[in-house]
Amino acid sequence: MRTYTTPGGTVSRLALDLLNQPHALIAGATGSGKSVMINSIIFTALHFAPSEKELILIDPKRVELIDYQKIPHTRLYASKSAEIVRTLSAAVDLMERRFIYMQRRRLKEWPHEHTYIIVDEFADLITTQKRQTVPNICRIAQLGRAARVHLILATQRPTRDIITGQIAVNIDARLALRCPTAQDSRNIIHQTGAEMLPRYGQGLYLTPETMHPVPVIIPYTPPEEINRIITHWTR
Repeated sequence: MRTYTTPGGTVSRLALDLLNQPHALIAGATGSGKSVMINSIIFTALHFAPSEKELILIDPKRVELIDYQKIPHTRLYASKSAEIVRTLSAAVDLMERRFIYMQRRRLKEWPHEHTYIIVDEFADLITTQKRQTVPNICRIAQLGRAARVHLILATQRPTRDIITGQIAVNIDARLALRCPTAQDSRNIIHQTGAEMLPRYGQGLYLTPETMHPVPVIIPYTPPEEINRIITHWTR
């Protein structure tokens, strides 16, 4: 896909498009590039209209998103079980407060910043804290669009018990990376193909606009660029 150059570097149109979706799912096998894609999304968010974006980061593995914890855009960061439950509840409360504001002013959409809830490994929440977390995830998926509260879920287990019916019906944007099986590919993008992707660097992207999966190149943001922008915003 095309890229856009900023004073701080080059970012991908794919990352911009994922940020413009109401919600998004990124799924693929271990080592297929999910963390690379998430880093590129955050990097892009910090370049394009950063004052209009804030982050809520859910990091069950405790290592993937921690570097972003102290930047001013990060509203909440959670890595431990109890923290994750509280953070998702706080995200629902945030969404509800925005709806109250909109109702009082007869607005159809929240007029201020976009809030992105990024979950690095969604399957971990399903397997360990399903009862406490999934209802809030589903509520945000159903109602978050108008409140500008967006979910970006990543998982290395694109099975039907992880991508449940409630999740699937409310998350239209899907990025499939290399999958172990054709059934995994169907679970993500409703057709086979992701199981035949190269191990790194390529994906199949499905949105309501495309109507069918299209091949994309997964953008890679070098660690030094990520460190540079984290240092900039931390200071």
